[in-house]
Amino acid sequence: MTYAFTFDASACSGCKACQVACKDKNNLPLGVLWRRVYEVSGGSWQKQGDAWKADVFAYNLTIACNHCVHPKCAGVCPTDAYVVRDDGIVYIDESRCIGCGYCAWRVPTPRRSTTRSRTYVEV
Repeated sequence: MTYAFTFDASACSGCKACQVACKDKNNLPLGVLWRRVYEVSGGSWQKQGDAWKADVFAYNLTIACNHCVHPKCAGVCPTDAYVVRDDGIVYIDESRCIGCGYCAWRVPTPRRSTTRSRTYVEV
């Protein structure tokens, strides 16, 4: 069985509860997030006679590790700190991570950030 995080943007209010829950569950330090919620918006207002017409839009998007089948971040790790479990979950073995940051350079999205002792998903 492979696990996944599903997201229905039409039901998202942008409250960031998923972001907070992830941070809390993983006991992440200040400034480090493994999941982020972004607001995407655009469009404009056009004056048509005495009325205004809008083509504006806004929606929320939550972004985190995609748990790729062949993760690019794992392929460049010099210490093989990345582990892909049988259920598809990709995680970092902190005892092997040296914080070199190669994963941050290679992963397309989300970004990873490093500290002296740990590597974090930075989305």
